[in-house]
Amino acid sequence: MFFRGLVVILIEDLYTTKDVQRVREFLLKQQDNLDACTLLEMPQKQACCDHVHDDEQLVRGVLHRQVNSYIGKLENNYVRMLGWWYPNDLPTFLEQAADYLRRKPLPYRHPNWIAKIKTMFNSLNAKQQDQVLITLGSQVGKNSKERKELFAKVVLTRTLGYSIIKVVINQVKEG
Repeated sequence: MFFRGLVVILIEDLYTTKDVQRVREFLLKQQDNLDACTLLEMPQKQACCDHVHDDEQLVRGVLHRQVNSYIGKLENNYVRMLGWWYPNDLPTFLEQAADYLRRKPLPYRHPNWIAKIKTMFNSLNAKQQDQVLITLGSQVGKNSKERKELFAKVVLTRTLGYSIIKVVINQVKEG
């Protein structure tokens, strides 16, 4: 029997860790010791053979172990959280997400700024916290709990906002 134009691709099935090591070292040389995704140089000890998480399980390249782990999480989370309703594949989603992430932010500050500013305040020592409170027009606190409560009150007056409070905290912190 003769098949005109048939291309046969031979795929090597890897069975053991020695098989994987051989292919990983070969691919790493082909990649000039660069991570196939980030194109950053990586130590051989950090190199992992990455594969497609589908029925075929084919190797894609060699990645830094952290990149490999992250891509695995992306793929698994895509299946769990997006793939069931999003009509396109993961690469399309990531391209759209990259475009979205590069957009200029809108002129609204998410309420998470309050938790962030409280964390910044809490990282100060007691003397610095009192100095921030005085600068923001509050009284000083007798103890840590009271200082935190006074700071929360100042924040929730809605008169100063994130930018002003952040500047005050940073100025006090820098001394």
